[in-house]
Amino acid sequence: MNEKAKLFQKILAVQKVLEPLEKNGWNDFQKYSYSTASDVLLPIQRICNDHGLIVVADCVDSKIEPGRASVTVRLTVADSETSEALSVTAPGYAEDFSYKDNRPNGDKAVYKAITGATKYAVRSFFCLPSDDDPERAPTRLAARTVIKPAVNNSKVDIALIEQTTAELKRLGWSNKEGRLYLQETFGKSSRQHLTAQELQQFLNYLRSLQPSGAQSTSE
Repeated sequence: MNEKAKLFQKILAVQKVLEPLEKNGWNDFQKYSYSTASDVLLPIQRICNDHGLIVVADCVDSKIEPGRASVTVRLTVADSETSEALSVTAPGYAEDFSYKDNRPNGDKAVYKAITGATKYAVRSFFCLPSDDDPERAPTRLAARTVIKPAVNNSKVDIALIEQTTAELKRLGWSNKEGRLYLQETFGKSSRQHLTAQELQQFLNYLRSLQPSGAQSTSE
């Protein structure tokens, strides 16, 4: 058996014992469970190591802008006995409009993008079974919450929601205060039910406010 065949035999052995990934993460804002980086990487690493395989993930390309990042992650699985290796690449994208000292920071976007790309690369390489089918998302959401699934799911709307989240944190608003404003202004109880225009209007309003106790620069 040649060295490449040995590597494939070991990857096959790993795939035979893999099971659907656990989902220990929970998104409290959008009400859905997800597989964390540990849920994806730890089982793979342990099983691969048991078969003499080494797993390495590295970011080979990135495009970073304020609040957003696009990356490419390369996942390599190498046989520790023969040094034979096989690699795949996966894209990743993330946005982060968090604030620090009342200024846009967004420095977590690249790390979120790398984490997402790494998880995608692992799933693709090992053909991991998963129930993360987007067509099934509304069913899972319905089981978790009575809030209807978002009807606006474009990147633009998601970005606006994340920006309003950052502004709410900056102002120190509670979830109750935010829902009350939405109900009085738009007649809706959730940002996920707002149109893109309404989201932008809400964001502009939040940006016009100062945190409680903050002094105006015009004073």
